[in-house]
Amino acid sequence: MGCREKTTHLDSARREIQMVRTFKASLVSFAVAAALAAPAAYATNGYFKIGYGTKNRGMAGAGIAYSQDSLAPATNPSGLSFVGNRVDFGVELFSPKREAQLDASAIGGTDTGKVDSGATLFAIPHAGFAMDMGNITAGMSITANGGMNTRYNSNLFTDAFAPAIGCNGAAFCGGAPSGFAGMIVGMGGTVPDAVLQGIGSNPNLNPSLGVNLSQVIIAPTVSTKLSENHSVGGSLLIGYQRFRAYGLGLFQPLSSDPNSVTNNGDDDAWGAGLRVGWTGKVTDSLTLGAQASSKIYMQKFSDYEGLFAEQGDFDIPAQFGVGLAFTPTDKTTIAVDVQHIMYGDVDSIANDGPTADEFFGALTEVLQSGAYTGAGRLGDDDGWGFGWDDITVIKVGVNHRYNEKWTFRGGINYGENPIDDDQNLFNILAPGVVQTHVTAGFTYHPSRYQELSVSYMHALDNDQDHTFAGTGGFAGFSYDTEIGMYQNALEISYGMKF
Repeated sequence: MGCREKTTHLDSARREIQMVRTFKASLVSFAVAAALAAPAAYATNGYFKIGYGTKNRGMAGAGIAYSQDSLAPATNPSGLSFVGNRVDFGVELFSPKREAQLDASAIGGTDTGKVDSGATLFAIPHAGFAMDMGNITAGMSITANGGMNTRYNSNLFTDAFAPAIGCNGAAFCGGAPSGFAGMIVGMGGTVPDAVLQGIGSNPNLNPSLGVNLSQVIIAPTVSTKLSENHSVGGSLLIGYQRFRAYGLGLFQPLSSDPNSVTNNGDDDAWGAGLRVGWTGKVTDSLTLGAQASSKIYMQKFSDYEGLFAEQGDFDIPAQFGVGLAFTPTDKTTIAVDVQHIMYGDVDSIANDGPTADEFFGALTEVLQSGAYTGAGRLGDDDGWGFGWDDITVIKVGVNHRYNEKWTFRGGINYGENPIDDDQNLFNILAPGVVQTHVTAGFTYHPSRYQELSVSYMHALDNDQDHTFAGTGGFAGFSYDTEIGMYQNALEISYGMKF
């Protein structure tokens, strides 16, 4: 009798382990497919998300020294040693509100007025699992790293600048010299009919304008405890990204490869990098943590090698950070992180966009010869970019365990704005200017082995304007720009311990 009972218990345990393995495999497959299929959205510390996992986001992303679930590798891989056996999955409903304005009336163009971007709701999935095997814990997180998205129903660049191109006096464009073309003719230069006709007939001056960049990081991870209170860990970062642009026909003559600038559909790329981390409980109430992620070296966007610097190169920036978690009582933890994101180390993001003189000079050359050949040409190694700087982010979060069923969270996240206002022109496509984010969240424990977590984030409205004014031979020529954004996000996830 005793042997039969023992056999029954062993069979039951095996079936339970097999169910967990099957569930994890299915979860990973689903999460990868869902993450890759999800449309891009704006993240909020530049284009990175403020945090990863619903609990972490409820604390404004503070978690380098305070890991709470199997999404830990997305923040600090060493934290996986302290979360136990579990699986987590969830989805964020993200709503960014973006707007831009381009006023070229001072150079004979038009004022677009403020234009709101469409595409204001995105579903962004995530998932992870952790398996504690004693001194070693293995797991994986699948997260959206971030992205850029704008979808304007009118083409701000075409609407504002196309009228300023003007006419060389030919009958097909009105018969009287006007705009930049008329200025060139009036100064004794030549604007070929074919150039004006080519610009005017370009189908990529289409009535809509936008970009869509999505990035996913799959992070298989191993962590090990050096002692009861100290752990180190490492993750292989498998990066996937997808990009498309449309409506940039006005900039095709400014490129080293005009056919690889815009309206080429989705292009994708894979890449790899590494992340390492350490977590150490230095006193009963204080835990410290540190992590560093290498640049993720990505394949080039071959369909957009005439848009991004270095012939379509678009690596994911390196970043690093330190954190602490202070537990003044057995129910309350205060976490603080400082993170540095190295946008300035990726040329396609960091290279400055054109100044007013550079833009007017390029337009003048295009009208005379049909193409721009000078410094900053799109797609070249020094090609114009978005002008993003490195940023430092400070995250502060509080976790309070109210009772066995309920835990509540809140936090604030402040990140520097990576975009100087004199970089507004190209960042009409990527107005990632928000800085301050407030968050709140909770977890409900229906049983010892199950968790339901919810978080909410609001990123405060921020906008900036700049007048691009010409000098020297272009003195008196100018155009005005304004970009802005605010955001809301609601995230829900389910966690299962085993």
